[in-house]
Amino acid sequence: MKKHWLLWGTVILLSACGGNSAQEEKETTQTAPAEAAATASKTSTLIFLDKSRSVNEDKDFVEKKYSKVLTSLVQEDIRRAGDNIQVWLIHENTAQSKALDLTSQTTLEATEGMSQTDVEAAEASYDLALQRERLNFAKQVLSQLATPNVGKSSEQTDIQASLAAINQRVGEGYAVKVYYFSDMVESMKQADRRDFHKTPPKTTAEADAWAKADAASLKARYPNLSSVEVSIVLPFEPTTSSKVNNPNVSEYWKTFFKEVGVKKVEEKI
Repeated sequence: MKKHWLLWGTVILLSACGGNSAQEEKETTQTAPAEAAATASKTSTLIFLDKSRSVNEDKDFVEKKYSKVLTSLVQEDIRRAGDNIQVWLIHENTAQSKALDLTSQTTLEATEGMSQTDVEAAEASYDLALQRERLNFAKQVLSQLATPNVGKSSEQTDIQASLAAINQRVGEGYAVKVYYFSDMVESMKQADRRDFHKTPPKTTAEADAWAKADAASLKARYPNLSSVEVSIVLPFEPTTSSKVNNPNVSEYWKTFFKEVGVKKVEEKI
């Protein structure tokens, strides 16, 4: 990967987003009591980066698309102290692959009793510190994106195992958003698992039937998913053929996530 491009892309995107975001943060602190901010629901964003061989993140299109989305979601989802980002790697051993666990520590100084000038200075200092923290988080996330998986774990793709991490995070009291940066081609060798490289769903009806069958055996194991929002960021250009970007695979996952109880599933263009 072009690490210089990633770094400068991060700086440019955060700078571009920073003005509006900073203003929104300022307006929030002016209109909501400090007590409300302190007791707001803590949020956790789970990022699953596909590190199997079927996803080529060195391609220029994929690099730019993934970097842009990752940078933007750090900007949007880290808004106050306690907001959290975890990065997990999708491969043969997804369940044990947590690569990053970052929690915002930036807090707004208590402004009670301050003059208006001092309040504005404190808010400006807070906005700047939050932007620096976001930039630091984005650099770490992009570093994970840029790091290749050269081990044997890249030979399989266990997307299903991500449910355990999501379910646990919700159980810990977080409002959870999930992003998959993946072609979503599940590929496990066990007899009771799917291998979409060898046997992809051929029709929408087959994809739905498989998804419902797989979800039925898992739903009771993961009861905390009803508030979760899932976004899928595919590594394909708009002109990619259906032979490469199989729409039936996407259909499988939309049905699967719905059946295990998640609140919302969408593909990010």
